Amino acid sequence: MVTIAPLGSGSKGNALIVSAGGESLAIDAGFSRREMLARIVAHGVAAETLRAVLITHEHTDHTSGCRLLCDELQIPACMTPGTSRILEKRRALPQRVRQFSPGMRFNIGSFVVNAFAVPHDATEPVGFVVEYGNLKIGVATDLGEVNADVFSHLRGCDALVLESNYDPDMLAHSDRKLSLKRRIAGPAGHLENSAAAAALEKLTTERTKLVLLAHISSECNLPDLVAQQAGQKLAAKHLRWEIISQEGDTPSFEL
Repeated sequence: MVTIAPLGSGSKGNALIVSAGGESLAIDAGFSRREMLARIVAHGVAAETLRAVLITHEHTDHTSGCRLLCDELQIPACMTPGTSRILEKRRALPQRVRQFSPGMRFNIGSFVVNAFAVPHDATEPVGFVVEYGNLKIGVATDLGEVNADVFSHLRGCDALVLESNYDPDMLAHSDRKLSLKRRIAGPAGHLENSAAAAALEKLTTERTKLVLLAHISSECNLPDLVAQQAGQKLAAKHLRWEIISQEGDTPSFEL
């Protein structure tokens, strides 16, 4: 059995815990050390079971608690060389770092981790597929499009975490600068609701049991819009789906 504990997702912080067999992995650490530990405990995960933190990219809403959390628990942060260079310049690099390249497959305890490149405006961003036994959990929280490589890694996972970041009309009418709007809507930005829903329709198979929709914009999206778009595509598939909240009150899920 694998447990997925979404600690929170959005522009104010992103983190997810995958636990199985008395071991756990964190995917991103976008909250302060104190907040990370509080949310971990609130989800019933023992912090001492954490074996590593997997970092998708260097943006602070995915890394702000990484250094202090890893150093306190004496665990490595796993990241690409490009991400490592940026965090080192910020003096935000933990004492223990394990580097990998996009496309690599590596073991952490009983977990097998597959890292794959994603199109996002970061130095060397990745998504992950975490395997435990026959179970596969795919995670891609920041990406401008689901290209062929992303699709090949994520299709047919038992659980899938995918962003549904913004509503195009809300983004267009927001007070954000034009340059930021173009960045978000570009091929290396974020997934809008209808694109995420269309991707999920193709990514989910009979094997898929759970879909978690992540990184919902607080300014340019609404949970109801996400639910409407995704629900129409997923209703006939008879699988469970939920939206991960920013506040950390999304429950844990078992596979």
